[in-house]
Amino acid sequence: MSNHQHVDRRIKRTSRFLRDAFIELLKEKDVNSITVQEIADRADLTRATFYLHYKNKQHFISQSMEDMLNELIERVKPDLSESDTMYPPPSFLSLFEFIQEHADYFEVMLSDRGLPQFRSSLLKIVQKRIYGELLSSIAESEERLTVPKDILISYITSAHIGVISTWLKSGMKFSPVYMAEQLTRLTMLGPIKVAGLENKIKIPFVK
Repeated sequence: MSNHQHVDRRIKRTSRFLRDAFIELLKEKDVNSITVQEIADRADLTRATFYLHYKNKQHFISQSMEDMLNELIERVKPDLSESDTMYPPPSFLSLFEFIQEHADYFEVMLSDRGLPQFRSSLLKIVQKRIYGELLSSIAESEERLTVPKDILISYITSAHIGVISTWLKSGMKFSPVYMAEQLTRLTMLGPIKVAGLENKIKIPFVK
């Protein structure tokens, strides 16, 4: 291993320790009351080590979020060798697998204690990386939609984040494969049909 690779691995390890420490603290207190010293102490690192990598707490939080989301983007990147008829879609499965690997981080960041900008950034990734092809098709056939495009896109992607949050809160009692399969069914068929209620519920003004 070259010296550069060794340094790079050490930097990533330090960043991970600090990120894990921050998440532990965020479970206990509001983000505004967490100090750099507390993060360093919880990570069993010095304050000087923290400032060797980050300018301040805000820079650390922003960079940590960016690093995590970039890892997620890399994981759900389409593999051109895979069939687009695979069930569940590989991107759905990869998303749940990645979140399971980093469950503590996502559970806290998507909770009331998390940062709103993280949820909004994750929403954009879901829109672009998970539903990109579907949303492109929606845009191309916008004139045939029975609801405004923006509302439909918001419904689909927000529901996806909601399912992820519920899964995390429940302790991930279902496997990533199961979750990817169920979310695929909900996306393709809709909640009413999946629940078997299409003949039991009369929706006003819908023929």
